Amino acid sequence: MAKKSFRFPITLPVIATVSLVLGLLAGPFINARATPEQLADNILLSAIPFVLVFVGILLYFITFIVVMSRLLNDNISSRAHGFILSLLIAGIVLGILGMFQPWLFQAYKYGFILLLFSTLSYIVWSHVTPKREQTQEEARPVSTGGLE
Repeated sequence: MAKKSFRFPITLPVIATVSLVLGLLAGPFINARATPEQLADNILLSAIPFVLVFVGILLYFITFIVVMSRLLNDNISSRAHGFILSLLIAGIVLGILGMFQPWLFQAYKYGFILLLFSTLSYIVWSHVTPKREQTQEEARPVSTGGLE
């Protein structure tokens, strides 16, 4: 089988950068043009910079998912894929336990960080498909001797 060439998705990061720049520029622009009363009355006007920055960050994350899945698809064994998936699920469970225990504030802090990174990693890893192992039936050559 021929190895597929990797093409970096250029459109998503360009749109993400434009959205991020517009969001960062929109905040000071809106604050300079609108009065505090207008900002208090029109909540959507205040939300425009946040939404633009949020969309930019989201598109960067989607780009990261696309790049990682293109690089890792069919390159990871099923066993390694399952092991990493189990580690990420364990990280999510430990993060939840750390956040919902009432004794140590440090465990809450580290539980939140563990939960955040485990969840983001799980989202990325769920888009990676492991290498498909051939079964004996697929690997066995086909004989046409009995068809005559």
